[in-house]
Amino acid sequence: MNTSANNKTVWQHPVVLFLWALGTILITLVLAFEMLPLPQGVAPLTTMTFQQGAAQDQQTEVALPDNWRSHPERPAEAGVYRSEFRYRTGDGRWGVYVPNYSGQITVRVNGTELSTGGLLSGDLIPDQSIPYFALFSGGTLKPGINQLEIDMTPGGKLVGFLSDVYIGPSSLLRNSFEWHYLRAVRLPELIVFWQLLLALLLLILWISRKHEPAALYCAILLLFSSLHGIPIYLPSSVDISHAIALLGYVVNFWLTVIGLLFNISLANRKLPFPAWYLFVLPALSTIGFLVLPSPVFDYLDRFIVVPFSLVIVCWTIFVLVRAAIWQRSWECALLLIAALCSCGLVVHDTLIIANVTPDSNFLHFRIVYILILPSLSVIFFQRLIHSMNHVDDLVSTLEERIADKENQLRETFSQRQILEGKQALHDERRRIMRDVHDGLGGQLMSIIAMSRMGESNPDQIETSAQAALEELRMLIGSLDVENDISGMLGTFRERAEQQLALHDIELDWQMIDIPAIEGLNPSRALNILRILQEATTNAVKHSGASKVKVRFSLQAEPRQMLKINIEDDGRGFRHAANNGHGLKNIRSRASELDGSLDIVSTSDGTVVSFTMPISLH
Repeated sequence: MNTSANNKTVWQHPVVLFLWALGTILITLVLAFEMLPLPQGVAPLTTMTFQQGAAQDQQTEVALPDNWRSHPERPAEAGVYRSEFRYRTGDGRWGVYVPNYSGQITVRVNGTELSTGGLLSGDLIPDQSIPYFALFSGGTLKPGINQLEIDMTPGGKLVGFLSDVYIGPSSLLRNSFEWHYLRAVRLPELIVFWQLLLALLLLILWISRKHEPAALYCAILLLFSSLHGIPIYLPSSVDISHAIALLGYVVNFWLTVIGLLFNISLANRKLPFPAWYLFVLPALSTIGFLVLPSPVFDYLDRFIVVPFSLVIVCWTIFVLVRAAIWQRSWECALLLIAALCSCGLVVHDTLIIANVTPDSNFLHFRIVYILILPSLSVIFFQRLIHSMNHVDDLVSTLEERIADKENQLRETFSQRQILEGKQALHDERRRIMRDVHDGLGGQLMSIIAMSRMGESNPDQIETSAQAALEELRMLIGSLDVENDISGMLGTFRERAEQQLALHDIELDWQMIDIPAIEGLNPSRALNILRILQEATTNAVKHSGASKVKVRFSLQAEPRQMLKINIEDDGRGFRHAANNGHGLKNIRSRASELDGSLDIVSTSDGTVVSFTMPISLH
């Protein structure tokens, strides 16, 4: 699934990219400028009296929204807001609604406590409060003027903050509350679930395809970033919840580096140095956060860790810009759009923390992945879809490609058969020419030479002609053989018996059922005949024998062998005859048959033992 970013897809179309960018920018603007609906038909409280401490003379009138960071003289301790409102009967059940605040609040009406509102998941997420909405119970309100008190205990990164306060019919308040609750609670829950699910799928993908490093980096990035939101699902009283919340803060040092590695892998780029160099500072930052005093670490974080993170973020943006523009990578273009909008929300949060925008209080870094997760999902699922389509194309064309390959193989095999046939014919022609030249040609030349002599000897000419005829018959007999030599040996026996009878020599021939000899061809068959011919001819010429015995047998060990013994009762060979040209020739022919030839010659006769395997290579 390691598909190229340039695969043809609808996401490459400029119009689609423009619409994607437009939608992402609109979501960013809605979040940044808090463009959520407020109650219609209900006027908010715009001013309240604020008091810290027990002295009544310390009450001051403040305008809402009230940002404690805009009042550096105000101590970070509990305070109370007071105001009056008029209740009209006949408008249904009333309630009180606070869209945004920091810390923890307790609301009382006419001295009766309604409920308490506080931080998301207790103190595990100290920078996000839940929108407050409570209904007045029967008897709490009275016609006319009523007293409202809001006790606030500041906490979190934003210390204390109280937005406009709405009091009126619940039917007019609920819609706005549900939208703010969706942003503050439901959306972070959805994002965490989305992160964990996509991370799990990418891990499964990477386990199956180890050559997909982008999937691994993205899975780690999502797992680490989800640690910020997992406490939403956990009770704040459990120890593991606090451990996960602490771990979620620690992994902040690693997210930018992992994000850089992911984007480099997605853009098919490589680092100019080993990747582990980038993890040195995050590792040291983690150790410093765990062991150093808070003031010391805050100083190092401000002047070392934060600048390092900014450099990594700029590097990441550069990688995406280069891949999106120069490499025409639609994947990097989608991520670039999401990354730039996410950076916009991060800048917005930074301005809130720096109190540059005192009327804003909602931090978006927990929901910034709502801009990134759709891009990641589209990228990897588009890769998966491309791979599945590629498999479908392979399957649909498999039969056609197999048929094409079969035709190619059939054509290649036919051409090879033709070439092998031509080569075999050429080799056979050369063999026949050699055998004719060495055997029949020599006999005919001898006859021609004797006929040109002044005193020709008819007997010698007849003998040479008979030898030439015998050579021709043997050559022809070797051509008509296919693994089975029984017929060839039978023909040779008839000729040998006639030849020996002319010299008053008896032939004792004992044949067996010889199995088919694998790899036998005319050349090898002729070698067998020449060995038999040379052995019987020597018995006639040199031994003075009266009887020649030819015995065939089979040997099973060490492998199946055919053994032929030619034995005569003559006077044997002299040493010179035993090493003559003819015997050397048949030894060579036996070697060509992967066999052996043994000759034992005594005054009582000669035994020629020829052994060859049944299966020839």
